[in-house]
Amino acid sequence: MPPQNPPLHRGQGLSARLRRQAGRLLPILALALGLVLLAGRLSEAGVTNVLSSVRALPAAAWAGAALFTLLSLAAVGRYDVALHRALGTGIAPGRAQRCGMAAAAVTQAVGFGALSGALVRWRLLPELGLWTLTRLSAMVSLSFILALGALVTGAGLLRSGQIGLALLFAAALGVLIFRLRPALTGGALPGLGPRIGGAMLLWTAADMIAAGLVLAVLLPGFASEAPAQFLAAYALALGAGLLSQSPGGLGAFELTLLALLPQIPEPELLGAVLAYRLVHHLLPAALVLPLLLRGGRPGPAPALRPLEGSDRLRALQAAPEAGWGLAHQGATILLDGRGAGWLARRAGGTLAALGRASGRPRLEDLRDLAARLGLTPALYRCPKAQAAQARRGGWRVLRIAREAVLDPASWSPDTPACRQLRRKLRQAEGAGVRIEGPTRSLPIEEMTALAAGWAARHGGERGFSIGRFEPRLLYRQEVFLARREGRLIGFASFHASASGWTLDLMRQAPGAPGGTMALLVAAGIAEAGRTGAPRLSLDAVPNLPPLLQRALARLLGQTRAEALAAPGLLQFKRGFGPAWRPLYLAAPGRLALLRAALEITLAVRRPAPLHREPPILPPCTGLAEGAADLDSPPAPVHKAPERGAAWALRPVPMRQARNRPEGPTR
Repeated sequence: MPPQNPPLHRGQGLSARLRRQAGRLLPILALALGLVLLAGRLSEAGVTNVLSSVRALPAAAWAGAALFTLLSLAAVGRYDVALHRALGTGIAPGRAQRCGMAAAAVTQAVGFGALSGALVRWRLLPELGLWTLTRLSAMVSLSFILALGALVTGAGLLRSGQIGLALLFAAALGVLIFRLRPALTGGALPGLGPRIGGAMLLWTAADMIAAGLVLAVLLPGFASEAPAQFLAAYALALGAGLLSQSPGGLGAFELTLLALLPQIPEPELLGAVLAYRLVHHLLPAALVLPLLLRGGRPGPAPALRPLEGSDRLRALQAAPEAGWGLAHQGATILLDGRGAGWLARRAGGTLAALGRASGRPRLEDLRDLAARLGLTPALYRCPKAQAAQARRGGWRVLRIAREAVLDPASWSPDTPACRQLRRKLRQAEGAGVRIEGPTRSLPIEEMTALAAGWAARHGGERGFSIGRFEPRLLYRQEVFLARREGRLIGFASFHASASGWTLDLMRQAPGAPGGTMALLVAAGIAEAGRTGAPRLSLDAVPNLPPLLQRALARLLGQTRAEALAAPGLLQFKRGFGPAWRPLYLAAPGRLALLRAALEITLAVRRPAPLHREPPILPPCTGLAEGAADLDSPPAPVHKAPERGAAWALRPVPMRQARNRPEGPTR
């Protein structure tokens, strides 16, 4: 049975109900109190005098107020776009902005921002569901108040000449938000970073200034004489209205302005506020009303969709390269309706499509999905044909690596290109190294200890486009073990699919005889040839331009930059006599290319913890992948025959390359 919550005492339940009722009644009480106090001030100023000041406003003032109202609503709409991107809803930016403008028009007229905003957004974005939109509306209200408070505080410090304190306040605010973000959002904003957070501050400032100018053009005399004082007073009045949760801040907004601007005659100020409410609150709400009556229809979904469940497994079986096995470690399979697409992953603000594409997907579809998520699209380690397609589409392309590929059916260590390899193989066999595999009977405890020691000696594992040690992934791979005198001294694993095999993990114990890893890889190549795999990739080695190498050297430190060049890895793979194929990085523009290169490099060097990396589309959207079937330990699709305790390398004759059985399609 699921655990039951502990029963509440009667007093505890009563106090909780009273707190909830008080929270619901607070906006109504604030409105009532504000109206009583405002009625007293109106009676003192004279209702006739207030209406006369409204009628005296020139047509230019009304036109200017309408223009700034439109700009204010547009800024609030862009604020909604930023939060949609942070939540990863996948809603197109234009549609998110229109919905945010409509929600702002209604909430500033009727109040109860989180509730009314959620209902408006639900009416216009029905596909997201009420719970997701309620959470988004609450985040809009809370984050807007926080951003407004931060802007007012920073502006006050700058106005008083405290530049150092203003900078210190900005830095402390950034650190506080970064530290408290998981607690404040409950992990609900995986996309919230400096870029989107800065955009939210920018659009908050734009909205506050534009809305303040609505009132300013209706008070031309004072606003032009003391603009800074007027803007500060308006910001504080706006904050008081938001905190009161009354419709449009009615009462709290006017009383705050009257208190902060005593030098303006009350009839003139109250008349300007009345005109401000007509133009900034009632007119937008009236214009939005027909749109709400008609309701919204689900917009076009992005062409690329994350696959779930059995669809995802079938896509893995038909993957264009075995490296798509990284889908078992958090990468997402994005396909369109024709079955074309990429394996993809996020790296900071970059949406990276990894490796070879399935079919002929459209770059425009990748750009559209990235735009919905507030990310920059990129192709990472793509082959020459896809790089040419990107170049024709106006993208910038850079060669970054070379992939070592060979034909396992015809490969033999007896060729002249494998002269150094044969020496290593004889060295390992002479030292008593024996190979077991491919095997599903994995000594996980021994392998875990060996992998942990390897990671400690090499400064941790790499990630992103490189597989990491994890038993659940190993059970889905072809694994070869190296033993000496019964002790595990190394292992290698390969992704296997109908398209071929790809070398993944290579882990070796300290003190293992020379040539141990070469013997493991050679065993994998020979087995791939026996199972009829059409190709085998030894994966890639970096091949960066000198300028980019120097930039990465400054970013990562000289020793890490030398590791990127990987001369030892290059020499190891050359020993197998492979063919070399160039791999490219592509992005829509020079700055996007540089950003993708830096963010992907950091993601490789400092990968997110396994199974904690945020997916491309979070589950709240209903579009995210259901990967439970991939994360659970798999039932064997077929039982690979055991080769016995020892495995001896047997070269595959070239004449056996024909009429081979079909390879594994897991």
